[in-house]
Amino acid sequence: MTRAPALGPMSRAWAGERAARMVPGRLRGKPPGLHHVKFTVCAKLYIVSSAKPYGDPDTHERMLQAAWELALEQGPSLRLADVAARAGVSRQAMYLHFGDRAKLLLELLAWGDKAFKLGDLLAQVTAARSGVEALERMVQVHAAYSPRIDALARTLEAHQHQDPAVAAALRDRLDFRRAAHRAVIARIAAEGDLADGWTIDTAADLFFAVTLATPWRELTGTCGWSARQYAERMSQFLRRALITRP
Repeated sequence: MTRAPALGPMSRAWAGERAARMVPGRLRGKPPGLHHVKFTVCAKLYIVSSAKPYGDPDTHERMLQAAWELALEQGPSLRLADVAARAGVSRQAMYLHFGDRAKLLLELLAWGDKAFKLGDLLAQVTAARSGVEALERMVQVHAAYSPRIDALARTLEAHQHQDPAVAAALRDRLDFRRAAHRAVIARIAAEGDLADGWTIDTAADLFFAVTLATPWRELTGTCGWSARQYAERMSQFLRRALITRP
């Protein structure tokens, strides 16, 4: 599996400026707001670290692969010692490559996004012919991607209370996720399809909240919905709630 290429430094101020440009207006072709969010999410958020990895790239990749496998098996109880044993390296090598457990988890998050081609999934949202279609495609992204990343997401959620860096990274991830959802709603509004009684912000709040991990886990886990049922039913619910002609 190919390792994600390192990106150059990108400041929070720059990313915030890009997100601030996502305002409704007359659109020609693909909406620039959604494109800007997609670029920012992929470049700034999902590639967590731009630092050049320590040591041999193949060894680094093997450690990440081992960590991913153990995250699926162990969840929040994942330990560096177990990763080292699975990868066939020493504990010292793990610390030299990653520093600590939190840095490993954050790099693993970026590695998983690259491995599961999150950028390609988001590109399908950008390429939608209308805002309503973009909404449906965003729900499909959640249905397809959530089960792939959930084991690691649970590990990070458990670890955020112990490490401010993990908590900040997860908060940034949610903020940019919200911005991506808002860009879809802004396009719907600009095309005249947002139902009466909703503003762009309130509609984006609903879209963002109902597709979070906790509702997804409840619907697909406790309630037993398949990925297809989740995508169809959630899209239907959002169309009826937010769209003038659902």
